[in-house]
Amino acid sequence: MSKDSDCDVRSSAAGNPNTPADTLVELSKDGDWAVRSSVAGNPNTPADTLVDLSKDSNWAVRSSAAGNPNTPADALVDLSKDSDWAVRSSAAGNPNTPADTLIELSKDSDWAVRSSAAGNPNTPGYTSSDEEFIITETYVAIKGTNHLWYKHNYPNVAPFYTCGCFCGSREQLISRIYSIDNLSADPAVRMRILDALDRKFKEVFGR
Repeated sequence: MSKDSDCDVRSSAAGNPNTPADTLVELSKDGDWAVRSSVAGNPNTPADTLVDLSKDSNWAVRSSAAGNPNTPADALVDLSKDSDWAVRSSAAGNPNTPADTLIELSKDSDWAVRSSAAGNPNTPGYTSSDEEFIITETYVAIKGTNHLWYKHNYPNVAPFYTCGCFCGSREQLISRIYSIDNLSADPAVRMRILDALDRKFKEVFGR
């Protein structure tokens, strides 16, 4: 599918977290920006390829690279100075962006960039007051991007997650977070929500 003549098919393959790294490297050179953008957002894309994509001529590709948690810090520092606010916003939400860079992004002229920086746990002075939990005997829930995200605790079964129409394991949820049809929200933001849910779940249920 990565060699399909239709760019939409190649783009979907490029965004699939099960696509092999060497195939992603090839797709990163695709002539279609949407394919390259999908590669830039894929958690399996090698770091050196992400560095190359962070310099792409298309802002959407750079924005996807800026939001990828595997993008090296040096590249994120460069992306934090990008002329496009969406790229800077993605860099501001990335868990790998250095603290001093986040301080600069918190003063950005665009409110969306400042908001992303304020929500990054690595930003000095960050508080988790925005994390709203619901705790019961069988689950912990947190306010997500569009729905409440639940992590369920039942005896004799591994903890599992539900979110909207999703029900499955952590690995399956991460795959959904990074899937090409679900990139309306920055993956880094959703991973922070998931990590906060996991921390609270362990605090409550010890697993």
